[in-house]
Amino acid sequence: MAEKTLKELRLDKRRFWKVHIRAWGRSGFPQNEYCRRNKLKTSQFTYWKTKFSRELSTPVSFVPVPTVPGHQAEQAPDSSDSGLSVLLGTIQIKIANNFNPSCLDKVVAILERRS
Repeated sequence: MAEKTLKELRLDKRRFWKVHIRAWGRSGFPQNEYCRRNKLKTSQFTYWKTKFSRELSTPVSFVPVPTVPGHQAEQAPDSSDSGLSVLLGTIQIKIANNFNPSCLDKVVAILERRS
């Protein structure tokens, strides 16, 4: 069997710590107790927990959405509209009942290119 590349080893390490941090979150144990029971170094656990939380807290940015010249924007739906809200990581897309499928396709295509 071929040896793993450095990139593969790093991915394995990330996966290892992600699995443990998720398991700790579900365990109900304090961090020190979880680490003791799973024979993990508390300092390494804290490092990875902090690293993952920083990755999740990346700043929100706006994506430009192209407009159609001569097309008048529709009036925003009132608060009684029971549309759909989709959360993709740090991105939230609110879709009204009377949404424009073509516009949504463009937004999704832009977001896919950025990921």
